[in-house]
Order: sequence, then C-alpha cells, then structure tokens
Amino acid sequence: MGEGLTTAMASLLFTVYVVFGILVGPVIGALSTRHPYRRSRLLVLPVIGIQVAAWLVVIAWPGPAPLWLLFVLAFAMSTGGPGSMIGFDHARTFNPSHRLSTATGITNVGGFLAALLAILLIGIAMDAQGAGTPATYTLDAFRIAFLTQVPLWLIGTLFIVVERKRTRVVMGLDEPRARRRAARPRHEAS
Repeated sequence: MGEGLTTAMASLLFTVYVVFGILVGPVIGALSTRHPYRRSRLLVLPVIGIQVAAWLVVIAWPGPAPLWLLFVLAFAMSTGGPGSMIGFDHARTFNPSHRLSTATGITNVGGFLAALLAILLIGIAMDAQGAGTPATYTLDAFRIAFLTQVPLWLIGTLFIVVERKRTRVVMGLDEPRARRRAARPRHEAS
C-alpha cells in the first residue's frame, strides 16, 4: 500500500521473492557445507548486511521506491530464509548429541521470536502514528515503522559476533582473550 503498487505488481514482487529464495537457498547451503567454521562471517553476517542495506535504502528513498529497488529488496529478503537455516547447522555442529533436540528447539524459537517481535514493533509503530487501518496507511508511516527493525538487527548481529568468538574459544579454534595484567603496585615515595 505505501509504495502504491498495483495488485499485479505486488504479486509479481512476492513471486520473485519466492523464486529468488529457491535459487539462492542451494547456493547458501553449499557454501555453508564447504565452510563450516566460517559460516558466520562468510554467510550469516553478509546476509544480515545485505538485508539491512536494502531496507535502509528503500526507507530513505525520497518518495516511493523505484521498482528495480523493490526487486533488490525482494532479493535481499529472500536470502534471509536460507541464511537463517545456518542456525540449525550451528546447533548441530557445536552441541553435544544429547543436547541436539534442545539446541534445535532454541534455534527454531529464537528465529520465530525475532520475527514476531519485528511484526509487533512495526504494528505498534503504525498504530502510534495513527496508521492502524489500510485507509490510514502512508508511506512515511511505513518508513518509521520499518525502522523499528534496527534494534533487532543490532542486537542479533552483536550476539552472533560475541557468541561466535566464545564458541570458537571453547572449541579450541581461537585463543582466549588475554586477561589484563594485574595493576602494577604503586611505588611509595621515600
């Protein structure tokens, strides 16, 4: 509604989103398999970066975004599903076998929780602007509402970076951070 697309064009955009996902999924899967210890840096963080960049350009575009940019956003968003599946690979790779069910469940719930929080925050932002029904939707209201995703992107990225390092240290792939030296004793004046 905010972009002013016809129903046919919006349908095409969603169809392209699905087709892009079908095409990019096997590529992400193959790269994940080939680089199991670099998945976060090689795939997950770039997928997040591509999505954030596309969203921010669409949000910042003056007036309705051009169709080509909406297709770029559709492509960026289509990487999210396959990219999120890497979380299940992480759970299987880095947890003992007796905890795989729990790890898989936490991974699954975490993804859905983040999506539901994004939807909730966008809805709250729309309502707070008085754009609670399709009759009151505006492009500017959508722009502000979509910015509520920024804290989720930042928190998710931060935890990926922090937990990646901790996991690699536990597995012996990286050295632990050197602890700070004990404070030097002060020399007393004589």
